[in-house]
Amino acid sequence: MSSIGRTLLFSTAIVISGFTLLYFIPGTDKIPESLLKRNEERQELLKKKEENAGPSQAEAFKTAFKEKQLEIDEALNSCHHLDGDRNKIAERLNEISRELNILSKFLSASSMFLVAYDVKICTKGIQQLHDKMVDIEAALLPKKKFGFSSRIDKKKDNNKIIKDEIDTTENKCSPKITIKRASNSCGFTSRSNEELSLPHEEVFNKDVLLSDLNSCIVFIRGTPNTIHVVSSIKCKILTGPVATSVLVDTCTDTTFSMACQQLRVHNTLNCDFYIHVTTKAIIEDSQRVRFAPYNFYYPDLDIHFGLAGLKRDRNNWQQVDDFNWLVSNKQSPNWSLIPMEERIKF
Repeated sequence: MSSIGRTLLFSTAIVISGFTLLYFIPGTDKIPESLLKRNEERQELLKKKEENAGPSQAEAFKTAFKEKQLEIDEALNSCHHLDGDRNKIAERLNEISRELNILSKFLSASSMFLVAYDVKICTKGIQQLHDKMVDIEAALLPKKKFGFSSRIDKKKDNNKIIKDEIDTTENKCSPKITIKRASNSCGFTSRSNEELSLPHEEVFNKDVLLSDLNSCIVFIRGTPNTIHVVSSIKCKILTGPVATSVLVDTCTDTTFSMACQQLRVHNTLNCDFYIHVTTKAIIEDSQRVRFAPYNFYYPDLDIHFGLAGLKRDRNNWQQVDDFNWLVSNKQSPNWSLIPMEERIKF
Protein backbone atom coordinates (compact mmCIF):
# COMPACT_ATOMS: atom_id res chain seq x y z
CA MET A 1 0.00 0.00 0.00
CA SER A 2 1.30 3.50 -0.81
CA SER A 3 2.33 6.02 1.81
CA ILE A 4 -0.80 8.02 1.00
CA GLY A 5 -2.96 5.01 1.84
CA ARG A 6 -1.07 4.46 5.08
CA THR A 7 -1.78 7.99 6.32
CA LEU A 8 -5.52 7.92 5.67
CA LEU A 9 -7.56 8.69 8.76
CA PHE A 10 -9.70 5.88 10.09
CA SER A 11 -11.24 4.49 13.24
CA THR A 12 -11.80 0.77 12.83
CA ALA A 13 -12.07 -2.06 10.31
CA ILE A 14 -14.55 -4.86 9.64
CA VAL A 15 -13.76 -8.02 7.66
CA ILE A 16 -16.56 -9.39 5.40
CA SER A 17 -16.00 -12.42 3.14
CA GLY A 18 -12.25 -11.91 3.13
CA PHE A 19 -12.35 -8.18 2.39
CA THR A 20 -11.39 -5.54 4.96
CA LEU A 21 -13.74 -2.56 5.09
CA LEU A 22 -12.09 0.52 6.63
CA TYR A 23 -14.23 3.14 8.32
CA PHE A 24 -12.52 6.53 8.51
CA ILE A 25 -13.09 9.06 11.25
CA PRO A 26 -11.38 12.45 11.27
CA GLY A 27 -8.84 13.02 14.00
CA THR A 28 -7.06 9.67 13.78
CA ASP A 29 -3.37 9.70 12.89
CA LYS A 30 -2.83 6.63 10.70
CA ILE A 31 -3.84 3.03 9.91
CA PRO A 32 -2.34 0.53 12.39
CA GLU A 33 0.33 -1.65 10.83
CA SER A 34 -1.34 -4.80 12.21
CA LEU A 35 -4.54 -4.18 10.24
CA LEU A 36 -2.62 -3.31 7.11
CA LYS A 37 -0.65 -6.52 7.39
CA ARG A 38 -3.79 -8.61 7.99
CA ASN A 39 -5.46 -7.05 4.96
CA GLU A 40 -2.44 -7.72 2.75
CA GLU A 41 -2.28 -11.34 3.97
CA ARG A 42 -5.96 -11.86 3.18
CA GLN A 43 -5.58 -10.40 -0.30
CA GLU A 44 -2.60 -12.65 -0.96
CA LEU A 45 -4.54 -15.68 0.27
CA LEU A 46 -7.49 -14.87 -2.02
CA LYS A 47 -5.11 -14.47 -4.95
CA LYS A 48 -3.61 -17.91 -4.31
CA LYS A 49 -7.08 -19.48 -4.05
CA GLU A 50 -8.05 -18.00 -7.39
CA GLU A 51 -4.86 -19.29 -8.99
CA ASN A 52 -5.39 -22.79 -7.59
CA ALA A 53 -9.12 -22.93 -8.38
CA GLY A 54 -10.40 -25.53 -10.84
CA PRO A 55 -11.80 -24.73 -14.27
CA SER A 56 -14.92 -22.59 -14.45
CA GLN A 57 -18.26 -24.03 -15.52
CA ALA A 58 -17.81 -22.50 -18.96
CA GLU A 59 -14.34 -23.99 -19.39
CA ALA A 60 -15.52 -27.41 -18.22
CA PHE A 61 -18.44 -27.25 -20.65
CA LYS A 62 -16.23 -26.30 -23.60
CA THR A 63 -13.87 -29.18 -22.86
CA ALA A 64 -16.70 -31.72 -22.59
CA PHE A 65 -18.47 -30.30 -25.66
CA LYS A 66 -15.32 -30.50 -27.78
CA GLU A 67 -14.70 -34.10 -26.75
CA LYS A 68 -18.26 -35.12 -27.64
CA GLN A 69 -18.09 -33.18 -30.89
CA LEU A 70 -14.95 -35.07 -31.95
CA GLU A 71 -16.51 -38.37 -30.86
CA ILE A 72 -19.59 -37.80 -33.05
CA ASP A 73 -17.43 -36.71 -35.99
CA GLU A 74 -15.40 -39.92 -35.72
CA ALA A 75 -18.63 -41.94 -35.60
CA LEU A 76 -19.80 -40.23 -38.78
CA ASN A 77 -16.53 -41.03 -40.53
CA SER A 78 -16.83 -44.66 -39.47
CA CYS A 79 -20.03 -45.01 -41.53
CA HIS A 80 -17.84 -45.21 -44.64
CA HIS A 81 -16.18 -48.35 -43.27
CA LEU A 82 -19.28 -50.51 -42.76
CA ASP A 83 -18.90 -52.27 -46.14
CA GLY A 84 -22.08 -50.73 -47.50
CA ASP A 85 -24.28 -52.69 -45.06
CA ARG A 86 -27.49 -50.62 -45.11
CA ASN A 87 -28.77 -51.99 -41.80
CA LYS A 88 -25.52 -51.24 -39.97
CA ILE A 89 -25.27 -47.79 -41.53
CA ALA A 90 -28.88 -46.96 -40.61
CA GLU A 91 -28.31 -48.16 -37.05
CA ARG A 92 -25.11 -46.12 -36.74
CA LEU A 93 -26.81 -42.99 -38.07
CA ASN A 94 -29.70 -43.43 -35.64
CA GLU A 95 -27.20 -43.62 -32.78
CA ILE A 96 -25.46 -40.50 -34.04
CA SER A 97 -28.79 -38.68 -34.29
CA ARG A 98 -29.50 -39.51 -30.65
CA GLU A 99 -26.03 -38.32 -29.63
CA LEU A 100 -26.54 -35.05 -31.51
CA ASN A 101 -29.81 -34.56 -29.67
CA ILE A 102 -28.07 -35.14 -26.33
CA LEU A 103 -25.34 -32.66 -27.29
CA SER A 104 -27.97 -30.10 -28.25
CA LYS A 105 -29.72 -30.51 -24.89
CA PHE A 106 -26.34 -30.21 -23.12
CA LEU A 107 -25.74 -26.89 -24.88
CA SER A 108 -29.24 -25.70 -24.05
CA ALA A 109 -28.86 -26.54 -20.36
CA SER A 110 -25.44 -24.85 -20.20
CA SER A 111 -26.34 -21.68 -22.08
CA MET A 112 -27.13 -19.84 -18.83
CA PHE A 113 -23.42 -19.52 -17.95
CA LEU A 114 -22.05 -19.19 -21.50
CA VAL A 115 -21.45 -15.96 -23.36
CA ALA A 116 -23.44 -15.43 -26.56
CA TYR A 117 -20.37 -15.98 -28.75
CA ASP A 118 -19.71 -19.44 -27.25
CA VAL A 119 -23.36 -20.42 -27.74
CA LYS A 120 -23.14 -19.32 -31.37
CA ILE A 121 -19.93 -21.29 -32.00
CA CYS A 122 -21.30 -24.45 -30.36
CA THR A 123 -24.60 -24.16 -32.22
CA LYS A 124 -22.67 -23.86 -35.48
CA GLY A 125 -20.66 -26.96 -34.54
CA ILE A 126 -23.83 -28.99 -33.96
CA GLN A 127 -25.27 -27.75 -37.25
CA GLN A 128 -22.12 -28.80 -39.12
CA LEU A 129 -22.34 -32.29 -37.64
CA HIS A 130 -26.02 -32.47 -38.56
CA ASP A 131 -25.29 -31.39 -42.14
CA LYS A 132 -22.52 -33.96 -42.39
CA MET A 133 -24.88 -36.67 -41.14
CA VAL A 134 -27.49 -35.70 -43.76
CA ASP A 135 -24.85 -35.79 -46.52
CA ILE A 136 -23.62 -39.22 -45.42
CA GLU A 137 -27.17 -40.56 -45.25
CA ALA A 138 -27.85 -39.26 -48.77
CA ALA A 139 -24.65 -40.86 -50.08
CA LEU A 140 -24.81 -44.22 -48.29
CA LEU A 141 -28.57 -44.67 -47.89
CA PRO A 142 -30.10 -43.08 -50.98
CA LYS A 143 -33.87 -43.17 -51.02
CA LYS A 144 -35.32 -45.44 -53.64
CA LYS A 145 -37.39 -43.58 -56.20
CA PHE A 146 -40.41 -44.97 -57.96
CA GLY A 147 -40.29 -44.28 -61.68
CA PHE A 148 -39.49 -45.61 -65.08
CA SER A 149 -36.89 -44.65 -67.60
CA SER A 150 -38.06 -42.25 -70.29
CA ARG A 151 -35.79 -43.96 -72.76
CA ILE A 152 -37.22 -47.47 -72.88
CA ASP A 153 -36.00 -49.37 -75.90
CA LYS A 154 -39.11 -50.00 -77.96
CA LYS A 155 -37.57 -53.19 -79.30
CA LYS A 156 -37.54 -54.79 -75.84
CA ASP A 157 -39.91 -57.62 -75.25
CA ASN A 158 -43.17 -56.45 -73.64
CA ASN A 159 -43.01 -59.20 -71.04
CA LYS A 160 -39.59 -57.95 -69.93
CA ILE A 161 -40.94 -54.41 -69.50
CA ILE A 162 -43.89 -55.65 -67.44
CA LYS A 163 -41.56 -57.72 -65.24
CA ASP A 164 -39.31 -54.71 -64.64
CA GLU A 165 -42.31 -52.60 -63.61
CA ILE A 166 -43.52 -55.26 -61.18
CA ASP A 167 -40.05 -55.58 -59.64
CA THR A 168 -39.81 -51.82 -59.23
CA THR A 169 -43.20 -51.68 -57.56
CA GLU A 170 -42.28 -54.47 -55.17
CA ASN A 171 -39.08 -52.69 -54.21
CA LYS A 172 -40.99 -49.48 -53.67
CA CYS A 173 -43.51 -51.15 -51.38
CA SER A 174 -41.11 -53.44 -49.55
CA PRO A 175 -41.62 -53.77 -45.76
CA LYS A 176 -38.08 -52.50 -45.08
CA ILE A 177 -38.79 -49.16 -46.75
CA THR A 178 -42.12 -48.79 -44.95
CA ILE A 179 -40.52 -49.47 -41.56
CA LYS A 180 -37.74 -47.01 -42.25
CA ARG A 181 -40.21 -44.28 -43.08
CA ALA A 182 -42.23 -45.00 -39.94
CA SER A 183 -39.12 -44.86 -37.73
CA ASN A 184 -38.26 -41.43 -39.08
CA SER A 185 -41.68 -39.86 -38.62
CA CYS A 186 -43.97 -38.84 -35.78
CA GLY A 187 -47.07 -36.77 -35.15
CA PHE A 188 -50.77 -36.93 -34.28
CA THR A 189 -53.77 -38.27 -36.18
CA SER A 190 -57.53 -38.13 -35.56
CA ARG A 191 -57.51 -36.09 -32.34
CA SER A 192 -60.13 -33.66 -31.05
CA ASN A 193 -60.23 -31.05 -28.26
CA GLU A 194 -56.75 -31.85 -26.95
CA GLU A 195 -53.53 -30.02 -26.16
CA LEU A 196 -50.76 -31.94 -27.92
CA SER A 197 -47.01 -31.50 -27.59
CA LEU A 198 -43.83 -32.86 -29.19
CA PRO A 199 -40.42 -32.06 -27.61
CA HIS A 200 -37.16 -31.60 -29.47
CA GLU A 201 -35.86 -35.11 -28.80
CA GLU A 202 -38.91 -36.63 -30.51
CA VAL A 203 -38.93 -34.46 -33.64
CA PHE A 204 -35.24 -33.73 -34.32
CA ASN A 205 -34.45 -34.50 -37.98
CA LYS A 206 -37.80 -36.29 -38.39
CA ASP A 207 -40.85 -35.81 -40.59
CA VAL A 208 -43.90 -34.70 -38.62
CA LEU A 209 -47.43 -35.51 -39.80
CA LEU A 210 -50.48 -33.82 -38.25
CA SER A 211 -53.73 -35.07 -39.77
CA ASP A 212 -57.45 -34.95 -39.02
CA LEU A 213 -57.19 -32.63 -36.02
CA ASN A 214 -60.22 -30.77 -34.71
CA SER A 215 -60.13 -28.00 -32.08
CA CYS A 216 -56.64 -28.93 -30.87
CA ILE A 217 -53.62 -26.89 -29.76
CA VAL A 218 -50.32 -28.37 -30.95
CA PHE A 219 -46.89 -27.35 -29.62
CA ILE A 220 -43.75 -28.57 -31.42
CA ARG A 221 -40.76 -27.21 -29.50
CA GLY A 222 -37.96 -28.62 -31.61
CA THR A 223 -36.35 -28.92 -35.02
CA PRO A 224 -38.13 -31.38 -37.34
CA ASN A 225 -37.01 -32.04 -40.89
CA THR A 226 -40.44 -31.40 -42.43
CA ILE A 227 -44.02 -30.85 -41.27
CA HIS A 228 -47.15 -31.91 -43.17
CA VAL A 229 -50.52 -30.69 -41.85
CA VAL A 230 -53.63 -32.25 -43.42
CA SER A 231 -57.30 -31.64 -42.57
CA SER A 232 -56.97 -29.38 -39.56
CA ILE A 233 -60.12 -27.60 -38.35
CA LYS A 234 -60.24 -24.86 -35.68
CA CYS A 235 -56.76 -25.62 -34.36
CA LYS A 236 -53.67 -23.70 -33.23
CA ILE A 237 -50.40 -25.20 -34.46
CA LEU A 238 -47.20 -23.65 -33.06
CA THR A 239 -43.85 -25.04 -34.15
CA GLY A 240 -40.15 -24.44 -33.74
CA PRO A 241 -37.82 -24.00 -36.74
CA VAL A 242 -38.25 -26.61 -39.50
CA ALA A 243 -35.11 -27.57 -41.41
CA THR A 244 -36.80 -27.78 -44.83
CA SER A 245 -40.45 -27.29 -45.79
CA VAL A 246 -43.95 -27.16 -44.34
CA LEU A 247 -46.95 -28.33 -46.37
CA VAL A 248 -50.46 -27.33 -45.28
CA ASP A 249 -53.34 -29.03 -47.09
CA THR A 250 -57.12 -28.84 -46.68
CA CYS A 251 -57.18 -26.85 -43.44
CA THR A 252 -59.92 -24.52 -42.18
CA ASP A 253 -60.14 -21.88 -39.42
CA THR A 254 -56.69 -22.75 -38.10
CA THR A 255 -53.89 -20.51 -36.80
CA PHE A 256 -50.28 -21.44 -37.53
CA SER A 257 -47.00 -20.08 -36.17
CA MET A 258 -43.99 -21.71 -37.83
CA ALA A 259 -40.48 -21.10 -39.18
CA CYS A 260 -39.15 -22.95 -42.22
CA GLN A 261 -37.33 -22.61 -45.52
CA GLN A 262 -40.48 -22.93 -47.60
CA LEU A 263 -44.22 -22.91 -46.85
CA ARG A 264 -46.75 -24.36 -49.29
CA VAL A 265 -50.48 -23.99 -48.64
CA HIS A 266 -53.09 -25.95 -50.65
CA ASN A 267 -56.89 -26.11 -50.54
CA THR A 268 -57.01 -24.07 -47.36
CA LEU A 269 -59.65 -21.61 -46.17
CA ASN A 270 -59.78 -18.87 -43.53
CA CYS A 271 -56.43 -19.52 -41.83
CA ASP A 272 -53.83 -17.21 -40.25
CA PHE A 273 -50.09 -17.82 -40.66
CA TYR A 274 -47.43 -16.27 -38.42
CA ILE A 275 -44.33 -17.29 -40.33
CA HIS A 276 -40.57 -17.04 -40.73
CA VAL A 277 -39.63 -18.19 -44.25
CA THR A 278 -36.31 -17.81 -46.04
CA THR A 279 -37.82 -18.20 -49.53
CA LYS A 280 -41.46 -17.32 -50.22
CA ALA A 281 -44.77 -18.68 -49.04
CA ILE A 282 -46.79 -20.34 -51.81
CA ILE A 283 -50.57 -20.69 -51.82
CA GLU A 284 -52.75 -22.58 -54.27
CA ASP A 285 -56.51 -23.14 -54.38
CA SER A 286 -56.76 -21.25 -51.09
CA GLN A 287 -58.84 -18.28 -49.95
CA ARG A 288 -58.92 -15.86 -47.01
CA VAL A 289 -55.48 -16.74 -45.74
CA ARG A 290 -53.56 -14.05 -43.85
CA PHE A 291 -49.91 -13.59 -42.89
CA ALA A 292 -47.85 -11.94 -40.13
CA PRO A 293 -44.30 -12.35 -38.72
CA TYR A 294 -43.43 -15.47 -36.72
CA ASN A 295 -43.95 -14.86 -33.00
CA PHE A 296 -43.83 -18.23 -31.22
CA TYR A 297 -41.18 -18.29 -28.48
CA TYR A 298 -39.76 -20.89 -26.09
CA PRO A 299 -36.40 -21.06 -24.20
CA ASP A 300 -34.36 -23.06 -26.75
CA LEU A 301 -35.63 -21.23 -29.83
CA ASP A 302 -32.31 -19.58 -30.78
CA ILE A 303 -30.44 -22.88 -30.57
CA HIS A 304 -33.08 -24.60 -32.69
CA PHE A 305 -32.85 -21.87 -35.32
CA GLY A 306 -29.16 -22.73 -35.59
CA LEU A 307 -29.86 -26.46 -35.84
CA ALA A 308 -32.41 -25.86 -38.59
CA GLY A 309 -29.94 -23.71 -40.51
CA LEU A 310 -32.39 -20.80 -40.71
CA LYS A 311 -31.15 -17.22 -40.63
CA ARG A 312 -32.95 -15.09 -38.07
CA ASP A 313 -32.34 -11.91 -40.06
CA ARG A 314 -33.92 -13.25 -43.24
CA ASN A 315 -37.70 -13.46 -43.13
CA ASN A 316 -39.87 -13.09 -46.23
CA TRP A 317 -43.13 -13.42 -44.32
CA GLN A 318 -44.97 -10.89 -46.51
CA GLN A 319 -43.80 -12.24 -49.86
CA VAL A 320 -46.50 -14.67 -50.99
CA ASP A 321 -46.94 -16.29 -54.40
CA ASP A 322 -50.51 -17.22 -55.33
CA PHE A 323 -50.44 -19.83 -58.09
CA ASN A 324 -54.07 -19.04 -58.90
CA TRP A 325 -53.43 -15.33 -59.44
CA LEU A 326 -51.40 -14.49 -62.52
CA VAL A 327 -51.93 -10.72 -62.61
CA SER A 328 -48.53 -9.37 -61.62
CA ASN A 329 -49.50 -5.74 -61.03
CA LYS A 330 -52.48 -6.40 -58.74
CA GLN A 331 -52.71 -7.86 -55.26
CA SER A 332 -54.23 -11.34 -55.09
CA PRO A 333 -57.65 -11.30 -53.38
CA ASN A 334 -56.92 -14.69 -51.82
CA TRP A 335 -54.40 -13.53 -49.20
CA SER A 336 -53.66 -10.46 -47.06
CA LEU A 337 -51.58 -9.27 -44.10
CA ILE A 338 -52.98 -9.51 -40.59
CA PRO A 339 -53.58 -5.97 -39.22
CA MET A 340 -51.39 -5.08 -36.23
CA GLU A 341 -54.37 -4.75 -33.89
CA GLU A 342 -55.55 -8.28 -34.75
CA ARG A 343 -52.24 -10.08 -34.31
CA ILE A 344 -52.03 -12.63 -31.52
CA LYS A 345 -49.05 -13.06 -29.19
CA PHE A 346 -48.16 -16.67 -28.39
